[in-house]
Amino acid sequence: MRKITIVSIIIAVMSFNAFLILTASSVTTLKADELYSNTSQKITVSSDQQINVKDYGAKGDGVTDDTTAIQKAIDYASRKNAVVLIPESNKNYLLTNQLFIKDDTHISGYGATLFMAPQEDIIGNILYSDPDNYISNVSISGLTLKSQNTITGTDYYADSLVSNVQGIYFQNISNLTIKDVSMNNVYVGLKLDSQSNDLRNKGVRISNLNIDDSGMPIQIAGTNDLTMIDSVLNSSDGGTKWLHSAYIRGNNSNFSFKNVAFNNASGGGITVGGDPRYETAPENMTFENCTAKNNTIGVIINEGAKDISITGLAIEGSSLAFKINDVSNVKIDHVTISGSNPTTRDQGAFVLGDINQSSLSNISIDASGMAGYLFSFSENIEALGISHVDVINLDNIPLIDASSETTTKNLIVEESSFEYNHIENTGISIRGAASEAVIRNNSFINTGNEYSFLINNYPDTDIKTENNFYSGFASLNSVQDSSTNNWIVSIKPDNLFKKIGFILRWFRYPNVA
Repeated sequence: MRKITIVSIIIAVMSFNAFLILTASSVTTLKADELYSNTSQKITVSSDQQINVKDYGAKGDGVTDDTTAIQKAIDYASRKNAVVLIPESNKNYLLTNQLFIKDDTHISGYGATLFMAPQEDIIGNILYSDPDNYISNVSISGLTLKSQNTITGTDYYADSLVSNVQGIYFQNISNLTIKDVSMNNVYVGLKLDSQSNDLRNKGVRISNLNIDDSGMPIQIAGTNDLTMIDSVLNSSDGGTKWLHSAYIRGNNSNFSFKNVAFNNASGGGITVGGDPRYETAPENMTFENCTAKNNTIGVIINEGAKDISITGLAIEGSSLAFKINDVSNVKIDHVTISGSNPTTRDQGAFVLGDINQSSLSNISIDASGMAGYLFSFSENIEALGISHVDVINLDNIPLIDASSETTTKNLIVEESSFEYNHIENTGISIRGAASEAVIRNNSFINTGNEYSFLINNYPDTDIKTENNFYSGFASLNSVQDSSTNNWIVSIKPDNLFKKIGFILRWFRYPNVA
């Protein structure tokens, strides 16, 4: 009988524990990483997990100063790891001071706009973190951050179209998620930095970020592990400063950008470069299926950056497509360049210098209206491969130009096609003493009046040309000893035969895509 009683007690205890487990499972307690794990849909939480800013006195009427009310809601929700709800409103939530973001802050503001007017004597911030405290587990979704251009003040962009208010400025943060956020008319849209070389931001996830009319949409430093997808970064072309749509500075590593548009910058659409204030230059960056439109320069990579990969990029409307200097292991593949819009400086397709162990491949260029050079070597080149580059509508600009003060080593140009509408100057000039290059398996077509030669072979250089074919030039090289098995197409190309070079190349090299 005693055994039966003990067994009954054990069964009862087990049943009660099971009841507790089932009861607990029926109450949804979502943590922030669960709330934001699915970036394809809005966050939905039960009412007891939301802190409504209107319960703290926020009005959202475009007149009332809502700064204190929203800050109180943030402070309370942060302690509870709850979501701050900023309800939809057809008028702005007016701010007169920055909102401090703390640990476990989660803001959902679909249909809500936070507005801060330009500051008289300082650069303002809408969302800000205290640089003296490292914070974690922060998410911002659905909000619109906005300012306007009404005054001229300290550090204001003279004659620009944007405010001197920054949208988001976070320092020393980890596990940050930004989703479905818009910004308009701000100084810098998203700014990330760190207070030391050792303490960095990490774990940043950004999706569907849309920034318009910003002096510099994003400026990132001191950050490890950042991804951005499906976003639009529109700078303001009314500024007089040298600004970029994306400025990736020092102490950054492991970044990924996918399906992002970088537009309208007075500087570079994408700018990746070191900075003396930071210990290390940017490294391990990938850009996939992005666009860069109407920037002075499409892409700038410099100051020690390394391990940079750009694939599937479309550049349109730039004066210069790429400016690359002091880098290593840069890979650019499957890129299109079109709609050249030359300014008085920084012209052409590629300006390269002090570049090592890098490659340019599968690049399609419509050179209509292009000025400057197709490839200009401003400093030494070491181990650069250029392949499968197809260029049309070249109009009397050099293909490759390297000054006498540069040295080119292990340069290979191959499996490419270059078509001139007309040419009146040497196409390829590599002048630096002891320079070496191999130019092989390419086609060079000139559909205008015949020109004497394409390649000028300078003394003390070793420029080998092998298995190329050409038309519209009397000869390929100025010195025939440098030429091996190059074919001339004797029939002058017209509308029917102007692509004969490409046909021959594919016939001779059927495995080349």
